Amino acid sequence: MVVGASGVLGRMICTKLFNVFNSQMELIITDYKAERGMNLARFLGKETEFRYLDVMDKESILKSIKGVDIVLITVKQAHPYIQRCCIENQIACIDVTPFYDFVSEIKLLHSEAKRNEIASVPMSGFFPGLSGVLASKAAEGFHEIHEMNIGLLQSTNAKAGLTGILDMLAIISERVDYIRSGDAVSCSGFTKTKEMNFKDLPIPKSVRLIKHAEKDYLSQHLGTDNINYWTSWDSQVFNKLISLMRYLGVIKMLFKFRNSRFLSKIARHNPAKGEIARLTVEVKGILNSKVSTRELCISVPSDYQTTALVTARLAESLLCKNIKGMVLPFEFMDLEEIFSDSKDHFVLTQSTN
Repeated sequence: MVVGASGVLGRMICTKLFNVFNSQMELIITDYKAERGMNLARFLGKETEFRYLDVMDKESILKSIKGVDIVLITVKQAHPYIQRCCIENQIACIDVTPFYDFVSEIKLLHSEAKRNEIASVPMSGFFPGLSGVLASKAAEGFHEIHEMNIGLLQSTNAKAGLTGILDMLAIISERVDYIRSGDAVSCSGFTKTKEMNFKDLPIPKSVRLIKHAEKDYLSQHLGTDNINYWTSWDSQVFNKLISLMRYLGVIKMLFKFRNSRFLSKIARHNPAKGEIARLTVEVKGILNSKVSTRELCISVPSDYQTTALVTARLAESLLCKNIKGMVLPFEFMDLEEIFSDSKDHFVLTQSTN
């Protein structure tokens, strides 16, 4: 079942599910607007069923998830009501949310999920999601990790809905804690810069430090506190515009008024042009008894398409593996599993020195 299937990302996930499962599934989509949901179900065809769901109404949630094997959530919730209902009814659940506070609430349900022998997976997608999987791959073989940098180079032509745009603006607006010369310091998000390599590009690109929800969980997983997340867009003019908007408080106003007309102007999508997104993980530490640096880079044709693919692959994996409790993608998936039968979807390069 896909909650929020009518959105840009939700539709992509539905398509990827049919691809991953070779149409050997029954898809249920939900919407709080019945007519819109029924129209989408008819459009998707292929044994697609519509069910009404209001994320604020427990009875609605319980009714909609009846008889379901797995629930994929692409809508924003104030609190993880759907996760709670899924855990109580022993239904696996995946959520694309990128925010720390919400994931922390899901974490509180970990013990109950383990008792009910069911999995709940937050932070599914490209960034977070694939970013953690790529980081785990890059860290393989290191005896000690002194520093890890995870950089995302976004496309200004990305096909992202209003929610996706606002989510990224919220992330870059938060203050960032990081380690400098052994001391913990902080700065405003999207202000501190760093040059990072993206292997299919001829020269390094400038990226900006941001706070990211995946960091603390990845730090625990890898045993290092010195992990930094960075991002920028593939246009320096656009980066300067976003930086100015943050400085002048325009981004806060966007959250307040959710001005979709203005956002559509600053983030237009041209389907005739590419929307390549790139991830680089840079690891510094002790590898084979010497100080080494490894860079692992991946480029994909689309941020949202990759999020949809990762989410569909996670769904396939959860239905096959005996996973219990709250887990993150990097704890039970690897790159080979995610991109199985999708080798044309990405370019992966690696260098170690």
